[in-house]
Amino acid sequence: MAFLKSSIKFIILISVLLSFSCSENTEEDASPQNETIDGDGATNQDSTNEEGSGDENTDNDDSPGNVLGLTMDNWKLNGFTGNPNSNAVYEDNVLEAINSDYDSYNDLNYFYTDNEWTYFKCYRGLGGSANSNNPRVELRELSNGNNVYWDGGSGNNTMTFTVKVDRLPQDTDNDGGVLCFAQIHGPSNTVDDVIRVQFIGDENQTTGGVRLKISGYITEVVQNSSLIIDDGYQLGTSYTFTITYNNGTVKLFKGSEEIFSEDIGTSTTGNYFKVGNYLQSVQGASYTGSHGIVGIKDLSITH
Repeated sequence: MAFLKSSIKFIILISVLLSFSCSENTEEDASPQNETIDGDGATNQDSTNEEGSGDENTDNDDSPGNVLGLTMDNWKLNGFTGNPNSNAVYEDNVLEAINSDYDSYNDLNYFYTDNEWTYFKCYRGLGGSANSNNPRVELRELSNGNNVYWDGGSGNNTMTFTVKVDRLPQDTDNDGGVLCFAQIHGPSNTVDDVIRVQFIGDENQTTGGVRLKISGYITEVVQNSSLIIDDGYQLGTSYTFTITYNNGTVKLFKGSEEIFSEDIGTSTTGNYFKVGNYLQSVQGASYTGSHGIVGIKDLSITH
């Protein structure tokens, strides 16, 4: 009997020890994996999410309009409502059409941010405005919430911005891609586009070299053809440009370097700045999902 009692005590002791060991292992397994300690001593999980590019959904601390410093007084957004397909509806003022504002508007199909860049995404095969069959997701300059028209014969009419083009669309002929990221628009019945600043390259191109293309009245009429500059431009690389139109002369600067200058030689009234993503050479193209992506930051205008 004494031997039996001793055996029972031994079994109970072993059970207690095994239970304590399992409890320790369970606590270890429940602790965070790949943890880091921040400066305040708080424990944070190590995220495995990669940083999003302009073509991905990213975490936003602010709206794309606020990141770019837009207000309803100074800019309106030309673009689309609805999903990107042949049934998307073009709106001359998207925010007005959906009763929204720059504090809250964000649409990953067309207008979004990674908290540094504000991205403009536009698809071929979507409708155009009353004056163009090329689709656009583009800002139009305002003054006190109203359309503004200024005279390029006087003043200090200047727009400066930093741009990064991440993708070109596929044109109607399926043999290249071109988009406009900035322009001065003039009277539609005379000068129309004073100048369009564009990148041209391959269809659906996302990396590698592109060329700068300057079109509009200032080259196509005054100089008889668009001007193409091959100066090592790359997709995914940022460039700071300044466009000026003063005393009848249109100029384009890359950084502080003047890369284009020409006199307009005609009426200088009825102008306004535009910036964003205006697809070119896609008139009549069907919707295929092909699109262009433009990032803009550090946008400013003076007159």
